[in-house]
This record gives sequence, structure tokens and C-alpha cells, in this order.
Amino acid sequence: MLSGAKRLYFNENQPINGFYSKVIHYSMPLMQLGSVAKGEDYEKISFKKAILRVIGMEGKNYLSIVGKEISCVKADRNYAAKSQNKSNSSGDIVKRDPENVFNKFTLNEDQVYEDETKAEAGGNMSSAPGFSEELKKEPSVKPEVLIYHTHTCESYKPYGNNNVDKNKNITQVGEELKKELEKYGITTIHDTTIHDIETYNESYARSRVTLDKYLKEYKDFKLIIDMHRDSIENKNTVTTTINGEKVARFSFVMTKKNPHADKNIQVSEKIREIANKLYPGNEATNSFNKGTFYYNYGKQFYNQDASNNAVLIEVGSHINTIDEAKGSAKYLARIMAEYINGKN
Repeated sequence: MLSGAKRLYFNENQPINGFYSKVIHYSMPLMQLGSVAKGEDYEKISFKKAILRVIGMEGKNYLSIVGKEISCVKADRNYAAKSQNKSNSSGDIVKRDPENVFNKFTLNEDQVYEDETKAEAGGNMSSAPGFSEELKKEPSVKPEVLIYHTHTCESYKPYGNNNVDKNKNITQVGEELKKELEKYGITTIHDTTIHDIETYNESYARSRVTLDKYLKEYKDFKLIIDMHRDSIENKNTVTTTINGEKVARFSFVMTKKNPHADKNIQVSEKIREIANKLYPGNEATNSFNKGTFYYNYGKQFYNQDASNNAVLIEVGSHINTIDEAKGSAKYLARIMAEYINGKN
């Protein structure tokens, strides 16, 4: 889902007042403004370059960055959309060029920034905590965790970026997490309904129907996870090593303007705190938790307005293997077991 480098920042080469001077200059060309970036000729800097620099996209793959904002765009230039042709029995997705999508959608003003987790010096990742007998309990009668996937067809290597085969996409990671959670006595529902194959831009509306169905039946859950995978190109950024095993890192995507965002963010921050305690990373190895990406509104609040306990979690990227993503599940379950069964 979300692409990399989601920071809004101003660097020393492009002061804030220099950027706004450009905006005014291009909006009101008769005005000559003198505030320029250090060491640069104002007239030689394109407005496009200034914009890209400010939003952290200069020199980056535009489709990768915009992948979250225009939901039809994915990490590569051959975005996968499902074909309804029944003759395609392999489960592969017919590809189309996302360049043709840009005329149909307009970028909104939804601000986004990343609260990135930094690895700790000397953190233990070679003999980090695994399964904990102390966190086991009798299975709950009422389901405590709901896992579903708005972008059900998101996949990993070697199965392409998107795949309708549930043995080859993000649902395999969700199923692995379900199995690991139930070892702790945490009864879990894993819904594998496909929401993103006919009209990708309506994926969140479709997954809301699924979510509402379960909320109507069970009222609420201790944790509701919309599980995705990212579309970052740099594998090192989305991978870590725990107990000698390469696994995909996880991150949160949260919205700040949903009616009870404080409750949702409190949940994500508590889970993140536990993750950073158990798997902090070190000088040689990334922390397990990558951080949290914040949007104001996202796409329909990413349905986080449906429950105080709803979060969006991304596990790795399309650049990870499916085994690396599945390998993350036991550590995610350990974290969530402490959140649900532990004394917090």
C-alpha cells in the first residue's frame, strides 16, 4: 500500500520562505521576490523541482510515492488489476499502465508525515523474545481480534505485486498471524474477502461493508487489523533480522482527523511501544517496527472511524518474499499477545 519516504519537510537547501516565494512568484508573476535558496539561482530552479524537494520526492520514483494517494497506482509501472476473464486460471492479474490513470484523479491536500522508529544502540535482536507461555490463556469464547484486507490482492515475491490467489498474497500473512494469535488463546477471525479487484478506488467502501458486518454481529473487538503491505523499493528499509531470520518489518498507517483518532492512535502507540521494547534493533539491524505514517483523512479514514480499536498495519513491501512476511507473524503475535493478554 503506502509507498516510501512519506515525510513533509524543508531542508537547508530550500528554506520555507524560499518555497513560498516561488509559489507567489508563479501565481503572481509581476511580483519579484528575492528570497532564494542558499547557493542557488532563483530563476534556474523550476517550480516543479521546488515542489518535489519540499515533499521529499526529488529524485524518487513518483509512482512509488504517490501510490497511497492515488489508490490505482502501485509500486511498479505495471499496476496489476484483476481480470474477470475466467480463462485466466493461474491467479495472475492482468496488468495495465498506471500512467493512464493520472487524468482521472486529483491529488488532495491530505498531509502526511512519518514518525520513524530508530534502532537502539545495543538492542538484542539475536536472542529476542519469541513465543511466551506466560501470555497463554484459555481461548476466548468471543473473538478478540479481527483481521481483514482492504487490498486483498497485494502480494510479495515471487508472486508479483498483486495476485488474486489467496495462497500467494497478503491473506497468507493474515492467516499466519491468526494461527499464531490462537496459540495464545486469542480467538481471531480472519476475513479473506477480496475487495480490490473490480473497482480498486472503491476498495475501502467495499471493506467497510465487511467490517460493519462483523461489528454488527460482535459489537467490537479488542483489536481490528486492516492488513496491507507497503510498496517501498528499498528492501533494507522494510526488512530486519530477528533471531537469525530475515523478516519483513511492520508499520502503522493512522488518520488524525477521524472522530476518535486519539483512541486509535493510543492503540497503535501502545503496540508500537511493546514492539520497540521486544525488538528494538541495533547498530547492525533495523527495529521490527518501522514507524507510523500519519494522514489527516486518508481514504475514508481507512475505516478507522468504525472502532476505537481499528488500525491499519503494513507488513513489509512487494520487494519482500512471502516467507519473510509470513515470518513476521510470530513476532507480531508475541507483541499483540502482550497487548491483549499482558498487564498493560
